Amino acid sequence: MKTRLLSFALISLTAGAARAQLTLNQIGGTIGGGNYGTAAGTTAFGLDEIGGGTLPIHKIPNVRDGLFGNPNSWIGDSLNSYVGLTFGSTVSVGRVAWGRDNTGTFADRSAGLYTVHYTQVSGGGSSLAVTGDPTTGWAVAGSVNYISNGVVGSPLSMALRHEWGFAAVEAAAIRLTVPGSSFADGGAIDELEAYAPSAPALTLVTTGGTMDAATNLGLTSTAFAKDLLGGGAFAPTHTIGGLNDGVYGNANSWIGDSEASFAGLNFNGSYAIQGVAFGRDNTGNFGDRAAGTYLLQYTNVATPGAGTADSDWTTLGSIYYDAAGLDTADRHEYSFAPVTATGLRLMVSGNGMDGGIAIDELEVYAVPEPGVGVLALAAAGLVAGRRRRVV
Repeated sequence: MKTRLLSFALISLTAGAARAQLTLNQIGGTIGGGNYGTAAGTTAFGLDEIGGGTLPIHKIPNVRDGLFGNPNSWIGDSLNSYVGLTFGSTVSVGRVAWGRDNTGTFADRSAGLYTVHYTQVSGGGSSLAVTGDPTTGWAVAGSVNYISNGVVGSPLSMALRHEWGFAAVEAAAIRLTVPGSSFADGGAIDELEAYAPSAPALTLVTTGGTMDAATNLGLTSTAFAKDLLGGGAFAPTHTIGGLNDGVYGNANSWIGDSEASFAGLNFNGSYAIQGVAFGRDNTGNFGDRAAGTYLLQYTNVATPGAGTADSDWTTLGSIYYDAAGLDTADRHEYSFAPVTATGLRLMVSGNGMDGGIAIDELEVYAVPEPGVGVLALAAAGLVAGRRRRVV
C-alpha cells in the first residue's frame, strides 16, 4: 500500500498546560536520514527493563539499533516507565518517531498516553533520567494519547511507527514516557528516532466555519464508502449520501461499520485539488465519535469507489484527534500542496455504534482556475476562481 510513506498533518493534542502540541507527520514509513538516534555518539538510557533485565530481548539499547520488530524492542518494568536518547552534543530537535512494532506483526501494548521530554543538561540521560527526579531538568515537548490499538495490517494501527513534530528545541537528550507496566500491558518501543525539524505537509486553515458551496467540489461528486453502520438499518440517518448533501449535523452524517472503514468522493472528472474539510457535527450538538486517526488519500483511477484497490491510493496526510482535545467534532479545513486527482477518501479508526467515527460532511476544494482579468482581482481577494478541471 502507498498509505504509510508520505508526510502529513497539523494537530493532535489536547488541552492543559502540561501537554504541548504535537504534529503527526507520518504513519509507518522507515528510519529517515539524519536520525540522531542511530548517530555516532548517541547512547540509549531507560528507567528499567522488563524482568529486571533478565530477558534476552526487550533491552534498552534496542531503541537505537536501527531494527524494527518485537525482538528488537524495549519494554519497561514499571508504571509509566521511560526510555530515551542522550546525544553526543546539543542538537536542534523538532521531530521524533516511535512505534510498538513497525513490521505489523504485533498490535498489543500500543494504546495509552505517551509524553516526550527534552533536556539541555549535558549527559541528560545518565545524570537526570536514571538516577535523579524524572521531572527535574526536563521540559515537555508534547504528549499524545493513542486511544486504540488498531488492527494488525491496518495503516491506522497505533502499533506502527508514528512520526511527530513539535516546535524546535535545543536538546542534549530526549525521553519518551510510556503507558502501562511490565509484561501484561507495558508500552513496547521497537525504535526511538529523533530528527531536526521540518515543515508539515497539511496545514490547518480553520476550525468551524461553513463550506463555500460555490467552490466545494464535494457537492458535485459521487459519494462512496467501504460500509455503513448497521448495513443501512439506520437510514435516513448515517447514510453514505450524507457525506456530500451540503447539510451539517448528526442526522446527515455517515458512520462506518468496521475497523479502518473509509468514505470518499468520486469527482466525476480529474481536478487539481488543494484543500479538504470534514467534521463530526458542525452544528455543535454532538461531540462524541470525533477522536481517532483520520487518513486522507487520493487517487487517479478513472472511476474511484469503494472497490478501488488500496495500492491505487496515495496518502496526502494523517491526522490524530485526541479524545481530550478541544472542538475535535467541529469542521476542520486543511490545505496542502496541489495534486491532480479523480477521487479522495478518508479512512477512519473505530467501528460500529459505540466507536465508529462520524463524518457529517466531506468537502474538497480545487485549485481556482482564473478567467480573463481574474488574476489581479484574485490577488486582491475580490473574486473566487472557478474550479480547475484537468482534461
